[in-house]
Amino acid sequence: MSPSDMQDDDVVHVSRVLAIEAQLDEVSNQSRATHELLQDFLSKLNPEVAPASPQVPSNSRKSSMASLPTTSAGRKKSTLKPSFPPEYSGDRASGKAFLTSCRTYIRLCPESFEDEATKIVWAMSYMKSGRAGRWATREFELETKIGSLRFTDWIDFEDEFRKDFLPLDSEATAINILETNSYFQGRRTVDDYLDQFRDLIEDSGYTDPKTIVVKFRRGLDRRIASALASMAAGRPGDNKPEDWYRLAVRLDQNRAAEEAFQSSHRQGPITGSGVLRIPQATRLTMPSLPPTTRPPPRFAHATPSPGNPVPMDIDAARKAKALSDACRRCGSTDHWAKNCPLRFDVRYMDSDELQTELEGKLAARDAVPTEPELESIDSEEDFVPRDE
Repeated sequence: MSPSDMQDDDVVHVSRVLAIEAQLDEVSNQSRATHELLQDFLSKLNPEVAPASPQVPSNSRKSSMASLPTTSAGRKKSTLKPSFPPEYSGDRASGKAFLTSCRTYIRLCPESFEDEATKIVWAMSYMKSGRAGRWATREFELETKIGSLRFTDWIDFEDEFRKDFLPLDSEATAINILETNSYFQGRRTVDDYLDQFRDLIEDSGYTDPKTIVVKFRRGLDRRIASALASMAAGRPGDNKPEDWYRLAVRLDQNRAAEEAFQSSHRQGPITGSGVLRIPQATRLTMPSLPPTTRPPPRFAHATPSPGNPVPMDIDAARKAKALSDACRRCGSTDHWAKNCPLRFDVRYMDSDELQTELEGKLAARDAVPTEPELESIDSEEDFVPRDE
């Protein structure tokens, strides 16, 4: 090979090497730009878990490929296992609870949802029965017609869900309840009363603390409300509802403890019906009485049967009330009670006769003149001249 051919070959090799290096530099620049775009996209989706974009040197072509993320989502795998939402049938009373459960799961497991449509379809998968199931069916049929869901994002889905599955006018309903006495505590504990009261205040939209305190104290039990009103020290301000809540719960607990203490230290073993309960060890053993035999029936047909009916006895009531021939005062058969010789003896008088006798005695006593009148009569008689 001549020197000229060797020089030509060297020139060709050098040009090829330069071309290859230029291509490698271009590929490296494209890889770095792609990596930067990917990191920027991941930071927008989840800025908390997106790793920082590393600086790739121009001369390290292999390291640029190794520095790419290994997962397609670029998110940290969650180790939490939250509970799934319950199946929802469309009840307005439990609509808020279902929506809250969906929010909780989405927040704890964001890596499970690639986009907004996945969140919406996942939530609608639990709407299987009742009015909610029919609503989800209509939405999927509409998606088939127009090619996509009619919800732009999760916020739009929540707005439509509230319109269809939450109470229509919860604010007006809560205000009407707070204006009546239907929310009063009654026989409930303060804890149960406070749970309902918080829900009503949230639904009604009341924000004035003084109004909230007035409504809360108005619904309390009369004993607890009186104890709060009579507090000389430690009474919270009228613009601090939370302090009133805690104080009312503490007073209710103290009242319950005092009632339990007093009921366990009552004097005497008296039951709730007021009957003295004698301990088993101190009870006297009563002698057993001989069994009593029932007298024979008065009439032959006392126990009628289909073949032994009771005949009609017209004079039965008259015979049962027939008067005896003996004197009702002394029991003698020789005379009647009006001719009894003992009718003037107080030992044989009945209550009516004694009452009549006493009234006659008292009337006779009132008719007797008093002693001063007798003395005046005697004095007047002394001046009457006597005929000799």
